[in-house]
Amino acid sequence: MRGLNGRVVLISGGGSGLGRAIARRLAAGGAHPAVGDVDVEGAAETVRLVEEAGGSATAHRLDVTSSESARAVVGAVAEEFGDRFDGLVNNAGTDRGAGLLDLSDEQWAQVVGVNQTGPMYLTREFLRRLGTADREYPADVVNVISISAITVGTDAAAYNSSKAALAMLTKIMQREAHEYRWPVRIHGLMPSAMNTPMMEQWHLSDEVMMAPDTVASAVEFMMTLPPDTFVQNLTINSRREPGWPR
Repeated sequence: MRGLNGRVVLISGGGSGLGRAIARRLAAGGAHPAVGDVDVEGAAETVRLVEEAGGSATAHRLDVTSSESARAVVGAVAEEFGDRFDGLVNNAGTDRGAGLLDLSDEQWAQVVGVNQTGPMYLTREFLRRLGTADREYPADVVNVISISAITVGTDAAAYNSSKAALAMLTKIMQREAHEYRWPVRIHGLMPSAMNTPMMEQWHLSDEVMMAPDTVASAVEFMMTLPPDTFVQNLTINSRREPGWPR
């Protein structure tokens, strides 16, 4: 198993919810999270919590819908940390629920931009920085998809379809990593509902949602696997959802 100690990992959407939980868990294992978020105050608060627990982290203003922002943040982290920067978690996501007839152009563009285009921008820049040089250990990219990529619901046309597109994009990344022998592993993660701010609009009971740290533990698992393995797609579901045994 590979450890986290000394590694630098850029986490998009790290200013709250799952991104914050991932940053705190990876930092507890010895990694340095580079916390990226369009919410700079949220990113700074994540850094504060990491440092309060004895870890180190840095905050970066990151708009994943902007290729320029993705390029600038990846470049800044690479410039500061060099080869230690070998992890990327594409966690940023948004869900602006609306039925198809009520879905505005702006809502559609925002959800697709954050959930699908953002991971493409960041991964592309991350891979360009990695190059093709041999590494003792491969770098890691974790795409946080969603179980919504394989389920169908109402009032979620933008979210579900963008996550399904990210699931396909992840498979393409995995294939190209193999074919082109990139020094990186691409992992896919499909969690069900978590108790995060994004889920508040759906008014789900806390009892049926997972704690973000539970899903963060899966990210840690992926990034510490032996170097000759990767997670093609991992679905995590709560046993407390309706229909599951208690």
